[in-house]
Amino acid sequence: MTATAHALVAGAIAARFTDPITASLLAITSHYIMDSIPHWDFGTNWRARPKHKTGLFAISETSVGLGLSYYFFGQYLPFPLWAITVVAGILPDWLETPWYIFFAHQKKHEPAKNAGALEWLAYAFYKVPNVFHAKAQLPLGLVTQIVTVIFFLLLLK
Repeated sequence: MTATAHALVAGAIAARFTDPITASLLAITSHYIMDSIPHWDFGTNWRARPKHKTGLFAISETSVGLGLSYYFFGQYLPFPLWAITVVAGILPDWLETPWYIFFAHQKKHEPAKNAGALEWLAYAFYKVPNVFHAKAQLPLGLVTQIVTVIFFLLLLK
């Protein structure tokens, strides 16, 4: 899912559950549940374009997602509750980033056997959450994402 999807659902969780620990745990859990539904995001087909484009797309889209989540939820909540919950909801994707930035490329799908500990750690943070990912191409992957977000927003209303 895009960061916007995760940030919106995390914002709704923060609005519904005012305990930051409960809200954060639910936001992290929602991340994996949402990622298990076939979806499109800027990581889909990332090997087919330059890394800097994927990075710019991801940073821009994350900024939009944070802004929308704050607009719809954050301004009505204590800022720390909103911020902690939204960061928790997006955190699994951020933990994957070092693998993409520093180690992966179009032809490299995993560390070499003699790779250093840092590379293996970055790969683990990438690979473990990807067990949950179910990717889909556009337009279906965007439609399923919108329906998923609407479902969670209605559920948390």
